[in-house]
Amino acid sequence: MKKKDWQGKTDGGYFGQRCLFLFFMHGSITFGYALVSVAIFFYLIFRFKAAKNIYDYFRDHQHYGAFKSYISVYRNHYLFGKTLIDKFAMFSGRRDEYTIQVDGQNLYNDMLNDANKGGILLSSHVGSTEIAGYLLTQTIKPLNAVVFGGESSEMQKHRSELLEQHNVHMIPVTDGFSHIFAINEALQKSELISIAADRIYKGSRNLMASFMGAPAAFPIAPFTLAVKLKIPILALFVMQEGYMKYHCYLVRIEIENPEKHSPQEQMRLLMNEYVSELEKILTKYPLQWYNFHPFWA
Repeated sequence: MKKKDWQGKTDGGYFGQRCLFLFFMHGSITFGYALVSVAIFFYLIFRFKAAKNIYDYFRDHQHYGAFKSYISVYRNHYLFGKTLIDKFAMFSGRRDEYTIQVDGQNLYNDMLNDANKGGILLSSHVGSTEIAGYLLTQTIKPLNAVVFGGESSEMQKHRSELLEQHNVHMIPVTDGFSHIFAINEALQKSELISIAADRIYKGSRNLMASFMGAPAAFPIAPFTLAVKLKIPILALFVMQEGYMKYHCYLVRIEIENPEKHSPQEQMRLLMNEYVSELEKILTKYPLQWYNFHPFWA
């Protein structure tokens, strides 16, 4: 039987998602965590094959023993479930109940205050980057988030309405590649783009890099845009650090003396720098890798 890959969208249908919104507007977040802890336990008992990619991540790339890897798969799924609960809670207007620490706010401010250039925020399947839409609120420049286009219409509508209140607009990725034109238009207007730098899209140009001890493919598009338009890049990581507590990291991705390198070399060096930062954050937060499909070559 063919293994079912992660589909990249929120399940539950219209009714289920509406129930989640209503519950997290008024319900107990702690109770939600408790439900998730039990549900994931039974999910992994009956569907552990679906979690094999994460198990392999702990065994092959974090070099855990078998028992620690099994325990870590549960902890990984539980933390992921908590991020979904927290996302829904923030969707529902409960942002002020969370404690947030931001490192690198000055780097983000510099990007915002440069009226002549746009900027790129590199997100990833580490932590919960989408929560940044509620953390990095500002009115200076629109932030255009490139997102998976396969969500339900209900989820996309609700998410768009809430994020636009924070000056965040969504660019859904589609098979028609209309998102490419939207990205270029936003950057030409000196706006900001948030894009996953560890997601491979159909038809995307990729480069291989050594990541966590093995080769893996990364999309070159964000780095091509940065080199072509001469705009700054920040890596963005939003990590859980405790009960309703998050730590946001903004890290400059740059190379010394770029004029000494060809455009192709600059792209490669920038990508390698991003991969290095990704490894650093996974060394600090090994349980928060949420890339559930086979990532390594």
